[in-house]
Amino acid sequence: MTKAEILQAVRYLVNENSGDSGALLSDTLNLLDFIQDAMETVVLDCMPFMKEQLCTKENVTLVAGTQSYTLTASYWMVYKVARNTTGDSPKELTVINPYQELEFMDVGETADEPDACYFLGDTMYFCPKPAVAATDYCTVWLIRPEAATMATGGPAYLPVPAHRLIVYQAAALAATMIEKDPSPFYALYARRLAQVRAIWAARFQSRIKTINESVGVRSHYNAKAPYDYDTDWDA
Repeated sequence: MTKAEILQAVRYLVNENSGDSGALLSDTLNLLDFIQDAMETVVLDCMPFMKEQLCTKENVTLVAGTQSYTLTASYWMVYKVARNTTGDSPKELTVINPYQELEFMDVGETADEPDACYFLGDTMYFCPKPAVAATDYCTVWLIRPEAATMATGGPAYLPVPAHRLIVYQAAALAATMIEKDPSPFYALYARRLAQVRAIWAARFQSRIKTINESVGVRSHYNAKAPYDYDTDWDA
C-alpha cells in the first residue's frame, strides 16, 4: 500500500472523508503521526518472526590498537556478529554484556583475532583489543527500523500483507483521539497479525525445516576451562 492509500484507508475506517478532514485528521499532522506510530508498532510486533525481511548487515574492519568501532546503520536489534575468515565458514563472535569484559580479556590484552564483543549504543568493542588491522573482519547482522517518516510509496521493508496492520493500528489511535471505541480495530489488528505470522512461518516451502542445537554449543567454548581440552589433566 502507498502512503496515500494507507491514509485513505484509516480515514474510511473512522468514518472520515478526505474532503472534510480539516484539522481533525490532517494528512500532514495528527493522522500522519498516527501512521508513523503505527508503523513502528507493526515492526516491533513482526520482528520476532520476520527477521530476514527487516535484516541488514554491516561489515566491520579492525584497526590495530583500536578496540571500538561505531556502526553507521540504524538498528533496533543486533541479530548476530559473524567473523569472516577466508576459506572457513563464518564463526559467530560471542556478544557479551559490557560488564563481562573482565571475563574475556586482561587489561591491555591484544589479539590478532578477537572472539568476543559488546555494544554500548551504536559502538561495538572487541575483546581482546585488535592487534593487527583486518579488512571486513566480521559482519554485524542488524534488525533495522522502518524510516522515521513513511515514503510516498509506502513502507520500505514491511511486506504488503503487513501493511493493513498499520491501517488498523492507526485507526485505533485516531478513534481514541475522537473518543470512539478503538476495540474493533484492535481486534482486526490481532486477527491480521495472526494471519501474517502463520503465512510467514511457511513462506519458503522448500526450505529445510530442522531444529538445531544452540549456536553457542556449535561454535563457542570456555578457554579457561580445562575440560574443553583433550589432555590428561585430572581434577
